[in-house]
Amino acid sequence: VPPDGGEAAADAAWVGELVAEALRAALELAGTPALESADRLRAQAALEIPRAPLTRATFIRIGEALGADRLVLGSYSLTGSRLSLSLRLLDAERGSLSAPFVVSGPQEQILSLVGRLAWDLALASSTQPHLTREAFLAVLPAPPFPAVKAFGQGLAARDLASRKRLIRSALALDPDYQAARLALGRLEIEARDFQAAYDTLGRIPEGTAKSRSARFLQVVAMLESGRWRDAAAIGARLIAQQPTPAALSNHALALLRGGTGELKASDVLRKALELSPTTSDIAFNLAWVLLSEGNPEGAIFHLRAVIREEPLDAHARLVLAWALGKAGRVSEAQQEWKGVLAMNPSYESLTNPDLSRRLERVLASERLLVVDRGTRSEAEVAAGLIGRAEKLSASGDAGGSLRELTRAAYLDPYAPRIHLLLARAHRRGGDKEKAVNEYRMTLWSREDPAVRLELAQLLQETGRAAEAQAEARRVLQVDPGNEFARKLLLTAPPK
Repeated sequence: VPPDGGEAAADAAWVGELVAEALRAALELAGTPALESADRLRAQAALEIPRAPLTRATFIRIGEALGADRLVLGSYSLTGSRLSLSLRLLDAERGSLSAPFVVSGPQEQILSLVGRLAWDLALASSTQPHLTREAFLAVLPAPPFPAVKAFGQGLAARDLASRKRLIRSALALDPDYQAARLALGRLEIEARDFQAAYDTLGRIPEGTAKSRSARFLQVVAMLESGRWRDAAAIGARLIAQQPTPAALSNHALALLRGGTGELKASDVLRKALELSPTTSDIAFNLAWVLLSEGNPEGAIFHLRAVIREEPLDAHARLVLAWALGKAGRVSEAQQEWKGVLAMNPSYESLTNPDLSRRLERVLASERLLVVDRGTRSEAEVAAGLIGRAEKLSASGDAGGSLRELTRAAYLDPYAPRIHLLLARAHRRGGDKEKAVNEYRMTLWSREDPAVRLELAQLLQETGRAAEAQAEARRVLQVDPGNEFARKLLLTAPPK
């Protein structure tokens, strides 16, 4: 985790991000597996955690999502040109912190300082360094300090354009700075400049520490830009070296679209799913490929599993509706289509299966996330959507609030509170007929005189006085002293 600079000046924020990036690389060089900063940020995004000061418990959640058993936390201070670093190991399971590992020296020696800390941290890990301390320190990368600082500033910059500009300036100062080149390739993929990313990553030589990551990201860039055959060729080399689930999944997508070789894309994806059975993105890809290969029943099986894990996954529901239709299960397909529209009404025009659509999921990293959402029932997911709807309503986003409530109603159709909130939302929005229907759904789920009175008042507003009086009488049966109900009864129905 980037160490905290405390009250350090804003122009020193680059130190924390650079330390996090350089420490990971140095630990890997010492033989201790460590996770990339890009994966940490990806986990934060998946967990909907903002890029802000975080608590120790939040850091542990991020570590768990990445499968890390320990985290490195700490602080730094920059006084003049003198840099001091103090890092600790956090045991994710026990929540305990180690004694601090401390080092200080000129800021120009930041990579050497980080390397010394990495050596000490590696000694404290279960995988001991395979080099002597002297040999390890001798092989640490040593780009010129201006390039190092520019790289750190690029990592710390807020907007994408600034990050790219600063990292390019680091590469202009040192074209062999491979950590910066890899980071630039990632940013170009993020900016959807896939040809630029392919070219940038191609300048990282084979056999270097960053080469596998570079080749993996080149496959990502080629898949995103439709260069299936090139992606399949590089992907084949990657899985020959090490068949990771992510590399296998991306290779299968290249085979699906490129149509080359004797391997079936579904066979490759089955192997990926065997290696990582809880990854819903790989399960979705397998389902999509099976549907494309003419096996809708196999697709249905895997899509059901994806939706159990991710009830709000609109793409999975869409493809499931298509697969059910292809399998001849018409009534199930029609029922599933209701879920599609609840999750995303803009899919209304997609009733006919279109396998040319790019619904497959390109995996952007070999490090798969382990974000456990499967323990939540659909009712629990719906409760979360209600909370989001209320926040959106309070902020003035009536449309967003209504969208979340509609999704919640599909997941938990018998929850009276959801239908009541929907009724009130439709009433505020002027759709009184939908409001009436939702009030009736609320009362069908649970009798509530106060809600029935709201329905009666709405019926009176719409000129349906006889119905309003009927509802008022039912209110008075359980609450004889209700003044509002009595006033409604005084209104004679129109002749």
